[in-house]
Amino acid sequence: TPGKDAIAGVENTPLPTRENAKSILDSQGPEAMARWVRQQTKVLVTDTTMRDAHQSHIATRMRTTDLVAGVPEAARVLHDAFSFEMWGGATFDVCHRFLHENPWERLQRLRKACPNVCFQMLLRGSNGLGYKSYPDNVIVETCKLAAKNGMDVFRIFDCFNNLGQMQLAIDTVRECGKVAEVCLCFSGDFLRESEKIYTLDYWRDLALRYSKAGAHIIAIKDMAGLLKPGHAAPLIKAIRDVSDLPIHFHTHSTSGVSLASALAMCNAGCDIIDFAIASMSEGPSQPNLNAFIASTMGGPRDTGIDYLSLEKMDLYWQRQRELYRPFECNMKSASARVFEHQIPGGQYANLLVQCKSMGMWSQWSDVLDTYRDVNRLLGDIVKVTPSSKCVGDLALYLLNRKIKCEDVLERGDEIDFPNSVKDLFAGRLGLPHHGLPENLERVVLKGEQKMVGRPGDTLAPADFENEQSLLKERFDGKEPNPEDVVSSFLYPKVFKDYCKFIKDYGETTEIPTQVFWYGMIPKQSFTFNANISIELQKDLLGNQFGAWVASDKKGEPIAVTLERVGPLKNGERSLYFTIAGYDRVIS
Repeated sequence: TPGKDAIAGVENTPLPTRENAKSILDSQGPEAMARWVRQQTKVLVTDTTMRDAHQSHIATRMRTTDLVAGVPEAARVLHDAFSFEMWGGATFDVCHRFLHENPWERLQRLRKACPNVCFQMLLRGSNGLGYKSYPDNVIVETCKLAAKNGMDVFRIFDCFNNLGQMQLAIDTVRECGKVAEVCLCFSGDFLRESEKIYTLDYWRDLALRYSKAGAHIIAIKDMAGLLKPGHAAPLIKAIRDVSDLPIHFHTHSTSGVSLASALAMCNAGCDIIDFAIASMSEGPSQPNLNAFIASTMGGPRDTGIDYLSLEKMDLYWQRQRELYRPFECNMKSASARVFEHQIPGGQYANLLVQCKSMGMWSQWSDVLDTYRDVNRLLGDIVKVTPSSKCVGDLALYLLNRKIKCEDVLERGDEIDFPNSVKDLFAGRLGLPHHGLPENLERVVLKGEQKMVGRPGDTLAPADFENEQSLLKERFDGKEPNPEDVVSSFLYPKVFKDYCKFIKDYGETTEIPTQVFWYGMIPKQSFTFNANISIELQKDLLGNQFGAWVASDKKGEPIAVTLERVGPLKNGERSLYFTIAGYDRVIS
């Protein structure tokens, strides 16, 4: 039954109400909250379990019903956390594409279950919740709807740290009275004398410009786990030289140094740090929340949270993770080789799975080498979605065709580069501050006109009214809501396929995860709420529908039992169910 694995006894426990980041934001606004964060002597934590942790470990496949069942305990024991990261990034399209869920409903349901802690999302600047640049009014509407549905903190980034690609989102979030957290996407190694691109001066200048642009918080977004303990104090000082805004650190454990780096950041004066609950941490995910809290206990920056209070929550996520085992990336250990190839944590996990599915697992070392070489070929760009996808796509493309990076310029005229790489050089993703190699640009574009300036300046505004009319036809006359309209602009085909699935099969969010992923075995039962469409009830109950409507059971949860599976006959089997007490046979 949905929610049966929820942590026992939590549902009726009153949530804490003492002062925290959420209460300050709601009562006094984002500027006051930023000041409150800076006044804290303790280090604040963000829990990424409900977003980046499962995105990194199990390909973003966590279903809403499992998140909702776990959040009341989190709201109780982590009331003093700065925020829960639980939306945005890849979760948006995966909800529609693979889980057949509405991501807006996920936000609404989680907000209802957790009113007392800040919610945080990941927004890709002018790329919104997608992988390309969108018209400005789509970005504005996305921000406004997210705020309306319960989002508090918008972590805004651009894959090239291009402020022009983030300014619209920053301004819109501020207009909504929410928190604009703007990211320095970390790359390079300024501790080495050979570093000429991502120097301390570069980070200092970015922090100054972000502060002037309206950021409430400056985030250090270290997607590949490249930030070493030795980087912490110099980087914090460089930012503090030009800004007194709160600093929020995000990293991945792919390289193996993340917990040490988090402790170094804490000691250097970082205000907020991202972690995941122990059973969803490490590897391509974030460092271990439980271990960090235990490590700081009794020190000058003690979080004020008892690490033992997290045990029930940790066991819950441990059980949930078992249900998603087929999606595990199975990264067995961290690898210091990340410092060379610089693959972001989430992409590292996806590449592992992708290479295995393509029969390229024996070439894994070659994949890492080629990714490194492609990054160098591109001039050492910041690798965050979607720029990281460009590097990965080209690496696999060249490897599959046995083309070496050093031969690309010479053979470029005969290479049909991946679309993501063409988009990169055409300027449709924006551009890195140090540009892209001109000789490579020539062979990639092959005469195609390059976009000049910010993509949003030349993209025609989205026609929301026309799209609403088209969706109304698709919905058989039912009026679409603003969230539907925005979803259709962000992912036209994915949203269309999602709508067709719901029309054909109805909502599947009530189906337990074990049944959703693995199907049923004979004598297995589950129940779901009966607030489903008349059409679907007719389909479920067949000829017994009239008796169901007339019975006293109408409106009660519907019980489904798979009684037996018939023998194979002419390519078909008969499945014998009991549904709401009535027999039902399906071929």
